[in-house]
Amino acid sequence: MVRFSAEVSSAGRGGHAVVVPAEVTATFSSRKVAVLAVLGGVEHRSRLAVHAGRTYLGLPAALLRRLEVHAGDTVDVDLTEVPDAAPEPEPAVPEPAGLTALLGTEPAARAAWAALTAEQHQEYHRWIAGAADEQARAARLERLRHRLLRAG
Repeated sequence: MVRFSAEVSSAGRGGHAVVVPAEVTATFSSRKVAVLAVLGGVEHRSRLAVHAGRTYLGLPAALLRRLEVHAGDTVDVDLTEVPDAAPEPEPAVPEPAGLTALLGTEPAARAAWAALTAEQHQEYHRWIAGAADEQARAARLERLRHRLLRAG
């Protein structure tokens, strides 16, 4: 863990960041590492960014609001390099009721469905499950059927 103080600067389009001093980045395995930053006791996981020869730690607006910090304020940062792990996958959404029946009665739709990736299946599961009511779910299933038949 390395500690430093830095001024919060506006990064344009509403973004904010602090410049990570060169002596801090020199302690890491590269300049674009995954890090755990602690500011005011609040943890923030991120990846360092490099632009125009300087290394930055981006600060989300929600974090700044929580800390009651604005551009121009100085913050103390505890920065630790962490293993670069893949983002945690979203939880699987179960197959919506009606989809199995739809695929069972339409061989062309079933073939088009089989050609989709697991991620696309999950996206469609979320879309159908997110409908406001049963009527909207049925309409989304019908739209999916049309899309699959066009693709097949």
